[in-house]
Amino acid sequence: MASTQQITARHSVIRGWLESGIRPSDAATQASVRFQISRSTAYEDLKTVSDQIEMSDDGPAETEPEVCQVSVLATLQHHFNIAAATGDVKAMAQLVTAIDRAKRWSAPIQTSASPYA
Repeated sequence: MASTQQITARHSVIRGWLESGIRPSDAATQASVRFQISRSTAYEDLKTVSDQIEMSDDGPAETEPEVCQVSVLATLQHHFNIAAATGDVKAMAQLVTAIDRAKRWSAPIQTSASPYA
C-alpha cells in the first residue's frame, strides 16, 4: 500500500498531465505503468484529481491578459506540489521565491504618491 506522501506525489503528476490536456485514458495508462498501479486505481486517482481541479479556484480567469504568465505560475505551482509531497524543503523555498517573483512580473505597476518610493 502506498504512503500518503506517495499518493500525493502521484496525484500531483496526474494533475499536471490532466492540466496539460492529456486524454484521461492516456493518463490512466501512463499512471498504471509509471506508478505500478492497476488501471482501476489509476482511474480512481484520475477521478479524485479531476474533482480537485473542478473544486479549486486556482485556474486562470477568463480576463487574464497573458496566458504565458498563467502557465509559468501553474508550472511553478506544480513543481512546488511535487517538492512538498516529497518533503524537499530547499526546493520548496526556492519555488516560493520564484512564484513570488513571477507574480510581481504579472502584477500591474503601481505608482506611488510618495517621493521616497
